Amino acid sequence: MKEKDLFLYELPFGPAHSGSGNFHVKIIMDGEKIVEARADPGYLHRGFEKLMEYRSPIQNAVLSDRICVLEPLSWNLVHAEVVDKIMGYDIPERAKYIRVIMAELTRVQSHLIWFGATSIATGFDTGFKIAIGYRDYILDLFEMVTGGRVYPAGYIRPGGVRWDFPDGFKNKCNEVLEKIEKGMASMDKILFKNHTFKLRTKDIGILNKKDVSILGATGPVARASGIKMDVRKDDPYEIYDNLEFEVPVEDEGDAYARFMVGREEVNQSINIIRQALREMPEGSISVKIMPFGKMKEGEAYARIEAARGEAGMYMVSNGKSVPYRVKIRGPSFLHLIPVLQHLLVGSQIADVPLIHWSLNHCPADMDR
Repeated sequence: MKEKDLFLYELPFGPAHSGSGNFHVKIIMDGEKIVEARADPGYLHRGFEKLMEYRSPIQNAVLSDRICVLEPLSWNLVHAEVVDKIMGYDIPERAKYIRVIMAELTRVQSHLIWFGATSIATGFDTGFKIAIGYRDYILDLFEMVTGGRVYPAGYIRPGGVRWDFPDGFKNKCNEVLEKIEKGMASMDKILFKNHTFKLRTKDIGILNKKDVSILGATGPVARASGIKMDVRKDDPYEIYDNLEFEVPVEDEGDAYARFMVGREEVNQSINIIRQALREMPEGSISVKIMPFGKMKEGEAYARIEAARGEAGMYMVSNGKSVPYRVKIRGPSFLHLIPVLQHLLVGSQIADVPLIHWSLNHCPADMDR
């Protein structure tokens, strides 16, 4: 053992639930300064890729809910899109609008979880209660549409969606959006514009532009470092190319910048939902499919802009009723391993929770 190693010690950060799952980091410290960090994703929601190879696309629509419990409809959508490509389904316009509305509602409630978890990380319990309380209004909408509050049971499925919006949904949704705006105004006062919160998050966990590309960061993490990348703009899907919205970008690359990108994304999602509600056409909400019929031979890759960044799914079919191979690309794997390890080195132990939560992760999509 080298003499300098006598002054180092190991401290485990996590695992701690809820939200972080079984993920933890082994931190090597010199005093209170971190000199090395080794991430361990643990075991949580295991083996989705292999499980999908034994189930039909309709069954996998339900299974895709579990890839990330914090935004299940996003994973419903990317799974549906990859199957749609292989099968050549021509999705009805109304179904595309419904998919986008549900995906953006998912983004908003997911960001509210993010802000709430961040409040806990700063020891600010009130912020958590406000964020989770307003998220419940969106869960009311999910229950109204899908029958489930957290898991939508594969509501977005290959060929379209399972059923249409119920009577009164449009008015209810607009009411909820107004409540969310009021809730975010409260969060601005007590969290985002809070002097102490700024002190805890500014100049902490700085990720520069060069390292974004090297480490594979996407979503709000990349946009907070000045990289204007968003699949909804760069490679439009569904009806995003018909909608007007901005891609929020910050240049500082620190924890505060990441939260401010997420904050503005809530505004943009609300704008998208309102446009889609106004412009949504009448018509059918799905194409006719055989729930347990054979898939066409072929392969496809689909990607979307999930709340945490680019989410992708690659699927190969050999003409049977189940996929031959499935490969999932989730943003959290890169955010919580190479990005987090990079940002923690040189940081203080007191800043670990904030850096960790500023990456807006979902450990459930890591252990695939």
